[in-house]
Amino acid sequence: MNDSFWQKLFVSLLVLVVVSLSFGKVSFAVEQSQTPKANRVIMVIVDKITIDDYEDNTLKHIKSLTQKGSVGLLNNNTGAGIYAEHTYPSIGGGAHLVGTDEGNYAFAEQERVLDALGREEYQSRTGWQAPTGSAVQLGLGKLARLNNELRYPAIPGALGQAIRDAGYQTAVIGNADTREKHRRLATTITMDQKGITNFSAIDRAILAEKNTLLGSFRTNFTKVLQRMEEYRKAGASLIVIETGDMTRIYESRGIALDRAYNQQRRTALVEIDRFVDSLTKQMDFTQEILLVVTPTPTNEAVKESNRLTPIFAVGPGFEPGTLLTSGTTKRDGIIMNTDIAPTILKSFGLQPVVEMSGRPFVSSSVLPQGNSIDYLKNVNDRLITTYQGRAPLQSAYVLVQIMVLFMGLFGIFFKRHMAEHIKPFLLVIMSVPLAELLMPLLPVQSVATLAIQLSITTLVIAGSAILLQRKFHLDPFIFICVATAGTILIDVVNAAYLQKQSLLGYDPIVGARFYGIGNEYMGVLIGSLIIGTTAAIQSWANYRKPLIAITGVIYLFAIYALAAPFLGTNVGGTIAGTAAFLVTFLLLFNVRFGLRTVIMVAGIVTMAVVAFIAFDLSRPLELRSHMGTTASLILQSGPGQAVDIMQRKWAMNMKLLRYTVWSRVLLASLAVLALLFYRPRGVMQNIRIKYPYLYKGFIGVVIGALVAFAVNDSGVVAAATTMIFGAPPLVYLVLSEQKYVDKHKIISCKEI
Repeated sequence: MNDSFWQKLFVSLLVLVVVSLSFGKVSFAVEQSQTPKANRVIMVIVDKITIDDYEDNTLKHIKSLTQKGSVGLLNNNTGAGIYAEHTYPSIGGGAHLVGTDEGNYAFAEQERVLDALGREEYQSRTGWQAPTGSAVQLGLGKLARLNNELRYPAIPGALGQAIRDAGYQTAVIGNADTREKHRRLATTITMDQKGITNFSAIDRAILAEKNTLLGSFRTNFTKVLQRMEEYRKAGASLIVIETGDMTRIYESRGIALDRAYNQQRRTALVEIDRFVDSLTKQMDFTQEILLVVTPTPTNEAVKESNRLTPIFAVGPGFEPGTLLTSGTTKRDGIIMNTDIAPTILKSFGLQPVVEMSGRPFVSSSVLPQGNSIDYLKNVNDRLITTYQGRAPLQSAYVLVQIMVLFMGLFGIFFKRHMAEHIKPFLLVIMSVPLAELLMPLLPVQSVATLAIQLSITTLVIAGSAILLQRKFHLDPFIFICVATAGTILIDVVNAAYLQKQSLLGYDPIVGARFYGIGNEYMGVLIGSLIIGTTAAIQSWANYRKPLIAITGVIYLFAIYALAAPFLGTNVGGTIAGTAAFLVTFLLLFNVRFGLRTVIMVAGIVTMAVVAFIAFDLSRPLELRSHMGTTASLILQSGPGQAVDIMQRKWAMNMKLLRYTVWSRVLLASLAVLALLFYRPRGVMQNIRIKYPYLYKGFIGVVIGALVAFAVNDSGVVAAATTMIFGAPPLVYLVLSEQKYVDKHKIISCKEI
């Protein structure tokens, strides 16, 4: 029987891989599109603004670009904080770089730097000679050292170097200088790895002196247009224009009255808008691409969680009236700053640099209803509300979960007559993940509204479970767990619409993940699916054999949903899910676990993960998931890169174990499980005998939690959400055994 069973298991896994490859071919056909080639990209930087600045007609000409091309929200994460010294180099590196204030110190090679020329100071710092007419980045040494210390590839100047290697040239125009300070971070976008930009107009000759205004200078846009035309004729393929004035004014706000600050800010926005209008009239959008980018929000916006900034793209490949999306986010209207460099390279027909973590952005097939800016403003407002509500509401949930668990222990050990009063609270705890997943279907205006909606939705789900148990004798575990797992799986194949906006999901403002199953719901899926299916097998004794077979198919689909590159790919989730589902399935078949079985399980888990990685690697670079990108990087960089990744994940886990609220509920859940295995004496033995299938489900949940903790960079969170369906159901069963045995119980083997 064992040989036959293992053969069937291997055949099932083979079918899973074949299905994934089939879907992959369809996905590839859908996703693969040839972006029309351009011969030039012009990037206009308007820093220190937010999408709120587009609400009126101050920037009417830039807003009108939505009728000519695409628009989106830009995540500006870096290797450090969201500050200009980090955001600019991150765009130029196509990865989350760490910057330095010395990045502001770039000069034209003939410009005077204290007692030397720019080229002389550059040569003294690098040993290289600067070409005539170029800009030199004097902060190159510190930039290189800071990013070499990161545990992932991050190369300052990767974009400029790739353009240079292909025989093209770059140019930079403008600065954000004040009388007291040089601000020339735009050069970190155009420079190559030697800190060189081919053409430059970054000295103060490009400015007009305005002693009566904040910052003492304003950009002379007439000269900017003249220089741009000069560099176009000289053959520059990438031209970056730093408008500068918004930064000048913002950095001087502390010395000004609000009245003067706001007035000058509005005037500067109008001038920038006019410049962009003049620029568009000179461009040929059949061959040139215009990007209007805001690399950095204001400090006030960051504090208010309003971190996403607007980005516009006009030219070949960008359809009028559409939203931007990318392989990094797979979300309509949201891209990452690291996507800009690969997009520029692709527009020239060049391959993205392997060390770039971003993916080219394109026009989404989804057309927003009404004005694109208004649509994105509504999206942004909801994201901000969800982001602001996540920490307090999740902390409250964790606190309530711990309180209910210990209240259950109190009822078990001291007040057994309280059992029926405690059990509904345990169902409430188990209902919260589903409630949070359904919340995006409701309108949201404030954090207070979120809290009220969450409470009501949770009570409705838990109340429905109790009502179904009383009216139809449907075990509440089955209803809550199957509804939760089923909704997650449906959501995943529906582009994870709900998870993208859920309190328990991932957040584009944080930017750790944008699509697929996040670690939070990965844990919920594993725990709820195992308990739901094993509870059903336990309850419906007359249908156990077909239910076990159906359970195997569902487990295979869940593994597929966790692993498929075009559905999101959660590598740690794939490993944890495959291990947990396989162990549970084997236990349902009464397979004994010896060394041979453990090795076989490990081998199957490895085989499943390797199969999906191999498939992902077969896809084009811009279509690969994080799993394929990481695997490609390891193959090129060697085992050391894999060690760095493991060390980074372990360090993150240790950090989360100390600081995240989820570590508290994880430790509390494990403590409750450990205690119930020993006290009250004999209770776990009774549960094992009376509810053998559900007991095996508890083992599978614990295995899933432990593996999730070990292999995920936020394993603490994944393990904690898995245990939502470990400790509370077990406490519920123990309470049922100790009081009112004939009520609220799952059918035992003795009743068959």
